[in-house]
Amino acid sequence: MRYIQRRAADRDGRIVTVGQLVLFSTETGDAWLLDPADQLAARLAREGENEPVHIEETDTTFAIGWKGRYCIEGAAFVYSDHDTGRVTTILGYPIDNLSQTA
Repeated sequence: MRYIQRRAADRDGRIVTVGQLVLFSTETGDAWLLDPADQLAARLAREGENEPVHIEETDTTFAIGWKGRYCIEGAAFVYSDHDTGRVTTILGYPIDNLSQTA
């Protein structure tokens, strides 16, 4: 997670998979953690600044405090925030590459 946040701070677009999870950063400084199976999302960085994410770990498992859900609609990344109910549509993310990893 720290790696992809550093990539976002450097405005470096990357996609990394860890098991079923997908982490990605963009040239605009955003970074996300996604669970494609359940369409869960947590923003890790916005415009190069890290965002807080709650993760609990034990010796055998971990739990992520997912903040919302996402979907891909054509060329748009659409995020729905659990707390605020706000829906954000973002263009310019690497949708083709994300679709291949999901």
